[in-house]
Amino acid sequence: MIASSKAVQPCNHVGMRLPVVMLGSLLLLTACSQDAVDSQWAEERPMSVPRSEHPAVLLDDEIVVVGGLVEAGLGRVGVTETVEAYDPGSGEWRRLPDLPEPRHHVMASVVGGRLYVIGGFGASGFDPVDSVWELEDGTWVDRARLPAPLGAGTAVTVDDAIFVVGGTPGGGLMRYDPVDDVWVELSAPEVFREHLAAVVLDGDIWAIAGREPGRIHSSTDIYDVESDEWRSGPGLAEARSGFGAVVVGGSIYVAGGEVFQPTETLDSVEVFDPASEEWRLVSSLPLGLHGNPLIEVGGILYLPGGSTEAGAVENSGDMWSLDLN
Repeated sequence: MIASSKAVQPCNHVGMRLPVVMLGSLLLLTACSQDAVDSQWAEERPMSVPRSEHPAVLLDDEIVVVGGLVEAGLGRVGVTETVEAYDPGSGEWRRLPDLPEPRHHVMASVVGGRLYVIGGFGASGFDPVDSVWELEDGTWVDRARLPAPLGAGTAVTVDDAIFVVGGTPGGGLMRYDPVDDVWVELSAPEVFREHLAAVVLDGDIWAIAGREPGRIHSSTDIYDVESDEWRSGPGLAEARSGFGAVVVGGSIYVAGGEVFQPTETLDSVEVFDPASEEWRLVSSLPLGLHGNPLIEVGGILYLPGGSTEAGAVENSGDMWSLDLN
């Protein structure tokens, strides 16, 4: 760690504000649990390329961040093809091979020690793409394309398959078999979600929060992989979109995100405890962030990057960590 820990007061939901034009009315449920506690987030070495709207995965004990939106100067927004890996042991970042093309809002997952980067939006705006790339021996290789272009979804691995959940415009569920290089469309969740997060808990896939036109979700849907069926899950304490989620020790942690009306980034951290079957607010980030992933290594939460302004690119290249041990 390159800076001293910073004491963070919980339940401070003050975000950066800017005017945006939205369709419909977006619902924000705010709550502050009495169980919230002070936490110590520490600042790690920053990324060389500050980015937001990018995924993070664990590959060979390193945290890998892929693509994303970047600041291009003079108020412009760019898209990066860069890929970086962070070693929690040494605290150092290193560059991995660039993507074949710039991408943002991509989905990424790891199977059999290999990284797959799926869909997203290209460099020309917010048109979804159907590309699928695998990093094989230091080279990006084309794999079977998505059944349809998709961006702003999320991906998880169950056993030896990748499941892509939500996203726009489809909002469904797909499974990818890396061995046969085949995509299969599965039962879609009842609630359309993009800018969501997903995790695997006890073999089930949780689709968490996210948004659809005119609404930010606090709800969850749970997918039974064996039966190909969805059921409703417990709702979060706060509605949020564009945030990170991870499972640690049988509990689900979510952090950050953005809401509109009012327009703000969230600094809140929630945890779902299966014993109580409830979400509760437990901490605050050092600052409000959205478009940020969340990942865990050895009982430590890591949050790399994100934007400090909702609906905009004002990137923090910082890496924050919270030791849960």
